[in-house]
Parts: sequence; C-alpha cells; structure tokens
Amino acid sequence: MDDAGPEEAARVGFEILNFGPSGEIIVWINSEMTQEEFDAIELTAGWFKNQPREGEPDRGSFARSPDASVDGPLTEAEHFGHTWRHNATVIEANTPVDAAGLLRLTRVAKFHDVGFDAGRTLTILVSPEGERYVRISRDAGRTTEEPTLPTGWELIERVATEELFFRLPNPTDNIRGDNEDSFQGPLPALDGLVAP
Repeated sequence: MDDAGPEEAARVGFEILNFGPSGEIIVWINSEMTQEEFDAIELTAGWFKNQPREGEPDRGSFARSPDASVDGPLTEAEHFGHTWRHNATVIEANTPVDAAGLLRLTRVAKFHDVGFDAGRTLTILVSPEGERYVRISRDAGRTTEEPTLPTGWELIERVATEELFFRLPNPTDNIRGDNEDSFQGPLPALDGLVAP
C-alpha cells in the first residue's frame, strides 16, 4: 500500500492463491497491476483468485514472507506472466463463527504492519467477549456497506487519538462479513488509543 490518505482513490491490491503441499493456502499479492490485467489471468488447477481488495489503513507493509526467519523483502515468484510477492499463508479457512454463517474466520500466518493517521476513523468489529478486530480491507466490488452481524457482535467507529502503527498478531484472525469486509485481530492494543 502507498501513503495516500483516505481522500485519495481507493488502493486496490490483487491476490492469487494456491494450495501448498500440506493443505495450507499460499497467498501471492500484486499491487502494481490493473483490474483488466487481473481479470485476464487464466488460472490453472490448484489456483484461485481473491476478489480485489481496497485497503483501509493509511500505511501498510509486510515485514517478511511467512516462511522467512528474519524481516526482509518478500519472496517473489512469477506466476501467469506477472511478478507476485508471498505475503501470507492461510492455515485455517472459512470456519463459520456463528450458527447462521454471517461471519467466517480465516486464520492467516503473516507479518503485517499497519498504520492509521491521527484523527482517522477506524471501523472495529467487537465480539461478544469484547475482542476487537479492525477493518483492514473491503471487497472492491461490494454491494453493501455494512455486514449483517449475528447477535452479540457490534460494529463501532472510533477515532485514532494519535498516529497508530502496529503489527497484527501472527497468526491473524481474519473475520469476514457477508459483504466481504475483512476485520483482523484480535487487537487489545486498540484499548485507550481510540476515542468514541
């Protein structure tokens, strides 16, 4: 992601995924291509596309690929005529969080740093147990602005009282709503750093 503010055009990243040898799902990101280039990719068996995502943070980066032992450049590989970077590995996918299946949990191994400017409004999903998950990305083609929430879950907006910069937990719990909003955490570090 670049350093454009929220008033700038939405930052869209593209991801392709493939199944690893142990059942994990390897995530490859490309932030340089166009929607047309992404749409034109014809995947082979074992590969699939994530829907294009709009990033919410003002800044974001991956400190290393999930299988790397130290921070540094992400592992790069060419797939389908484009260069991709290995930013995440899915270790558990699409587990229903509630009986109706309105929220789905995907557990992701990644070293993901995100930043929000002071004064920025954060959208936070709060579990019945009080755990907080910040909205990190949205489906670029979404048809609804707010997800449908099961009983006991709450969507709140809070303003960053100072510049926020933190690393998401590893692994990260990625909770997707029925509109494909992605809330990630849990983030106890948000306590006291955001105001109503």
